[in-house]
Amino acid sequence: MLLAFILSAHRSTSGDPNADGSSSPSGPLPAVTVAAPPPPSDATQAACVQVFAKLPVQLGDLAPRRTDTDSSFVAAWGDPAVVLRCGVSRPAELAPDSAAFIINVDGVEWLPSQTKDANVFVSTDRAVYVEVSVPKRIVVQPLPTLADAVAVLPAVCLDQNLQGTVPTAKLCTRRP
Repeated sequence: MLLAFILSAHRSTSGDPNADGSSSPSGPLPAVTVAAPPPPSDATQAACVQVFAKLPVQLGDLAPRRTDTDSSFVAAWGDPAVVLRCGVSRPAELAPDSAAFIINVDGVEWLPSQTKDANVFVSTDRAVYVEVSVPKRIVVQPLPTLADAVAVLPAVCLDQNLQGTVPTAKLCTRRP
């Protein structure tokens, strides 16, 4: 059921003409305040630079947003804002023998979760964890476009079993 939601757009019932996240005719969108991911290691920084080099300026009809954060690895589009944070911490749900539900969008594995106002996706199979927060009111589904940017990083996942032989699960819980 969540997969159906993820892959399809849903409409806002707010009546807001800009509920699709497009900018208003009155000018650029104001900055959005976003929590910064942890300070990056050299490897995380290098990976996030590659991802950010592939991010679109405009995300479909969603106008770019400035962010009020001390990290250069946060991007936002639309109002309410779709937010991408590169180099976030490993999700607690990613543990050996986890039953977490993972989806594949354009070759990138994502761990979906929900907050009160957003659907949150964390890439699980790349050198860094990338989080995308999509407000529930957003009409377009930006994950395929953002997955293309994350896919610039090669998939990195160690064998899932502790013996290091044949993977026993698709969930990427062990990484270098």
